[in-house]
Amino acid sequence: MKIRYLIMISFLNWFSHCTIATPFQKNMNPNDPTISNHSSVVIAITEVEIEGSLSIRSIFWDRVSSVRSKLQQNEGYLGGAIRREIFGNRAWTMTVWKNESALDQFVYSMEHERAMKEGGPAVKKSKFYRGYRKWNEIPLSWKVVETLLAEEGRSE
Repeated sequence: MKIRYLIMISFLNWFSHCTIATPFQKNMNPNDPTISNHSSVVIAITEVEIEGSLSIRSIFWDRVSSVRSKLQQNEGYLGGAIRREIFGNRAWTMTVWKNESALDQFVYSMEHERAMKEGGPAVKKSKFYRGYRKWNEIPLSWKVVETLLAEEGRSE
């Protein structure tokens, strides 16, 4: 009985860290002459750990969905993906932008500000990374994303 219990606990612990991710979706006008495979683009990565009641976490995910649904409306947005633990509390976003100005416009947009204000109470910990890559290197693997956050990310 003890062994069966330990196996079950081990399986549940392993399973709680399984993740699911959306495919990276590019949002690029194919006729945009300013973006080529060798263009330098800005990549923004976030990792959050959430906590709180079901209601607080639901508000967080509602705000995430709202922001995601409007990303393509942001000038300079080139693509993105999201990943989260299936039964855990961590999530990651990866967005790619034409330049710093486009990313900053998004960060200070009303939609993002609303998401930060209303979804913020669910955030226990957060980490951020912003850097440059060539367009043909995008998307990064989630393993690379986690390494960048661990080695170069800033916590808030």
